[in-house]
Amino acid sequence: MPMDYANRAKWHRSIVAKIFLISFVCIHVPLIALLINFGTAPQSDALTIGLVVLGATLAGTIACLVTMWWLTRPLRNLALAISRYRIGGPFVDEHLNKHGDDEIAVVTRAVCGMVGEISALAERVDGQPGLDPLTGLLNGSAAYGMQLANLARQIGGGAEVVVAVFELEATNAPLAGLERETIDLTLVAVGDVVRQHFAPRQVAARMSDKTFVLVFAGDAPATVSSCCETIRRDVAELEVGSLARGTLRVTFGIAIRRGNEAMADLLHQADMALFRAKDIRRTGLEVLQR
Repeated sequence: MPMDYANRAKWHRSIVAKIFLISFVCIHVPLIALLINFGTAPQSDALTIGLVVLGATLAGTIACLVTMWWLTRPLRNLALAISRYRIGGPFVDEHLNKHGDDEIAVVTRAVCGMVGEISALAERVDGQPGLDPLTGLLNGSAAYGMQLANLARQIGGGAEVVVAVFELEATNAPLAGLERETIDLTLVAVGDVVRQHFAPRQVAARMSDKTFVLVFAGDAPATVSSCCETIRRDVAELEVGSLARGTLRVTFGIAIRRGNEAMADLLHQADMALFRAKDIRRTGLEVLQR
């Protein structure tokens, strides 16, 4: 059986490896403390040694508990989002950790993709238009429901389908901290910019509060870059309410359909590229390298 070197190279990012490393270190804290004590105070009496071991054991236990709680926080957030969704509430993925290569991130991305596909199916059954009321673009459920296989057949086998995800940010304060009216006006203005430069293409959507997606079918790489750069530049020039020119910015992540990936898979790949661009504190375009 061939060996999966890609997965083998990522073993250190696994949640299992992290838990093992933390447990190993915390278990050996008393031993480390005891060795340090013997090295610095070789004549310590039994009471002192006992207190050192007891204190180190307590410190190691607390450190292990706190770290485990921090490591599993994304899983608890996912469970909370699923619980709210099952009782009829919206599936809010803003606080979910969809980035990374560990098992929790993989499951989170899969759940987000499935929820989006289920919502898109429900909207098609109900006959809803699938439009975002503020921007007039498609909503996230409609974007998840895109059938890329049909789109690829329409443009021909040699043409590429490119998914670009961009996130809207304010340089001086989080968008969520602004007045509701300012946020709504900003989203309307960004929607206008997207329609102005993305037309006549049909697939542009607002995925969440500040995340948008563009689907390019059969466009040359230079055309994709030019369109994204124009949107980025024009958004930076917007003046909305209390937001001065230059306050708004967008960061792009791009994924190219190489095989038979579904829309949910490409959205996650573009989202990973977006996260990497933000991680290196860069705006502009970042293409997922595979």
